[in-house]
Amino acid sequence: MNRRQEKVSSVLLHELSTIITRKVQDPRVRGVHIVDVEVSHDFSFAKVRYSFLEEGQKPEDVQKGLDSAKSLIRKELRKVLTTRVIPEIAFFYDSSIKHGDHILQLLRSLESSDKSMAETEASNQHKDSTNESNLA
Repeated sequence: MNRRQEKVSSVLLHELSTIITRKVQDPRVRGVHIVDVEVSHDFSFAKVRYSFLEEGQKPEDVQKGLDSAKSLIRKELRKVLTTRVIPEIAFFYDSSIKHGDHILQLLRSLESSDKSMAETEASNQHKDSTNESNLA
C-alpha cells in the first residue's frame, strides 16, 4: 500500500467511525467499531473491517444494519472526502476484538480463582500453626 492509500484509509477509518456513531440511526449498528480500512489502488473500493462488544448482538444482524446504511454512509463521505471517487464499501466482521475480550475475561477469572486459592491456603496454614501451638 502506498502512502496515499494509507492516508485515504486513515481518513476513511476516522470518518466512517464518526458517521456510524453519529449519523446512522439503525439500532443494529450500535456499538460498532471500525477496526481497519483497506483501499484499492484506484480508490474505487474500500474493505472495512468492523467489530463490536455488545452482548446479544449477532454479527449477521450488524452486517445487515451496516449494509442497509451504505447509501447514507457514502452520502456523508461525499461531504468530507476530497477524492474524486467515493469508494464502494464492503463491510467484514472481525471477531479478533471480541475474541481478545473473551481471553481477558478468562484470564481475570483465573486470576481471581488463584487469589481465592492462595487465601484459602494461607488460612489453612494459619489454622495449622494455631492448632500446633495449642497442642504444644
